[in-house]
Amino acid sequence: MALAHLIGRTGRAETLHESAEEVLLAAESSRSVVWDIFGEFAVRGPKVHRASLELMVQAGLHRLTGRADPNQAWHCFLRDDDVIALTFTRVGSAALGTNQDLAAVLLDSLYAAGFRRDQIMVVGLDAPPKEADGTRDCPYGWQTRPVDFLTEADYPAAWLEEVTAIINVPSLMDDNIIQLRGALANLTLPLLKRPARLYLNRGDPFIPDVYSLPQIQHKVRLHIANGLRILYYGGPEVKQTYIYEHGSLLFGTDPVALDQVALQIIRRARRTLAMPGGVSEDLAAEYLQTAQALGLGVNDLNRIEYHFRHYNE
Repeated sequence: MALAHLIGRTGRAETLHESAEEVLLAAESSRSVVWDIFGEFAVRGPKVHRASLELMVQAGLHRLTGRADPNQAWHCFLRDDDVIALTFTRVGSAALGTNQDLAAVLLDSLYAAGFRRDQIMVVGLDAPPKEADGTRDCPYGWQTRPVDFLTEADYPAAWLEEVTAIINVPSLMDDNIIQLRGALANLTLPLLKRPARLYLNRGDPFIPDVYSLPQIQHKVRLHIANGLRILYYGGPEVKQTYIYEHGSLLFGTDPVALDQVALQIIRRARRTLAMPGGVSEDLAAEYLQTAQALGLGVNDLNRIEYHFRHYNE
């Protein structure tokens, strides 16, 4: 099940650091590391085993920061006074059926680390779990001043003005226009008032250009991709026939590397699982190459350190 043969070398990423600031700097300098944390009992269809999911979150934070204590690990990415947004993928969320449980586990972990409910905003869930009770309201609508990107201008989501830190929690999905919905797409497509232009030319160069806006990029601290159930064909419309239970969470600070890993996982599923006749098993997300050129992360498989681990290893 491991993808090391597709993605390249593995190595250690558990270096201990003297302070949270050094961990943040180290994460920035080793942006090509992606940890894929697997739990064989974590998901069975839409049913999620939360105890396994809790251990997977702890393992991913530990692997990424070197801190065995998840409370310390969170503080490697977040400061005590941050206003934190947990951003989920709204499209297909109900059909995939795992975001509510993941949100609950992440919220409980953040509370245990000392972050208050009024510091946390849940974005992109139509029906948040009970663990979200008392969290900060997510303002709907758009900011009053437009921002420029390329030759266009648009109005960003209003909630971006309130938060100082973003934990991006994308679902991993095939998309019939942009090919891949992952970390970059989750922080671009839902964040503009008029996102239709992002679909031109399969999102290239609009998706990376929007992500590079300081209102977005400079606030992102961590990506935790929901790879419990992955849609490998037909997206963004979700049909259960084309869902693959990968059973893992992907952790990283580099959205481009994480998306490239996700692309390989989806390609592998398309080669080995049921597909409609006459449909190509391959797919590409050209905007990832542009994202690398803009300095948003690493798209080259030879420069990505991919680690596939069971949560108790």
